[in-house]
Amino acid sequence: MRRAALIALALVFVLSGCGGGGGGRALTKEEYASKADAICGTFNQQTKSLATPKNLSDLAKIADETLPILDHAINDLADLRPPASEKALSDQWLAQVRNLKGDLQEIRDKAKSGDVAAVQAVVPKATDHNSQSNQLATQLGMSVCNRD
Repeated sequence: MRRAALIALALVFVLSGCGGGGGGRALTKEEYASKADAICGTFNQQTKSLATPKNLSDLAKIADETLPILDHAINDLADLRPPASEKALSDQWLAQVRNLKGDLQEIRDKAKSGDVAAVQAVVPKATDHNSQSNQLATQLGMSVCNRD
């Protein structure tokens, strides 16, 4: 169970944090990647201090603490305006980030119900979403958002 819990939390760390939007104009590819990486770095800093779960109750509590930080990060990322040439790729990446949020919510809910097997059952899907998110972030030129 501990391995599943750690993997579940590692998924979230790849996502994002706080940051600024792109203003009224579309950003260049480099600006977009830089601003997204800043958001991811802030998220990583904000979640770094969260405890490592020792049981399902801890896992549920940490997920509850992570979700509002993640919501803020997703909103900040969605506010960025990628260049037109990167818009479709950016939309795919944000979809994967949102999938990870859904995975974390599902893990939290299963942990709250005390179902270790159900938590573990979410991990392969979440791991796939994480891998896809990292790959897309790399394609977008990011160097922080593409790490676990």
